[in-house]
Amino acid sequence: MWRFQNQQWWMGKTPFEAPEFFHNNSPVHNAQTVNTPLLLWSGKADKQIDVRQSLEYYLALRRLGKKNILLLYPNEGHVFTDKENQIDLSLRLKQWFNYYLKKDTSAQWISAGLQ
Repeated sequence: MWRFQNQQWWMGKTPFEAPEFFHNNSPVHNAQTVNTPLLLWSGKADKQIDVRQSLEYYLALRRLGKKNILLLYPNEGHVFTDKENQIDLSLRLKQWFNYYLKKDTSAQWISAGLQ
């Protein structure tokens, strides 16, 4: 992640000087430790966090057989500004928690997305 190089999360060394620092702090390299079902979301136009990093993490979790779903919203950045997308994400978050905490399996998108 670019912020570890020279921004607010500066780790003191470059990835070439201390690759173990970066490896140990990588969500992808630690994906095998995830035990909780994970709902990820991103705006495809996010300028703060590259959407490819969310996709990479999603795919790593899928390859490991971890329960997770990635929601991608076209034309949204880091902060969602479209009211319909805000409502959609809020509804999906509620359905996600209901699915896992209340055993409410009525949200078909979750069952289909976990296959």
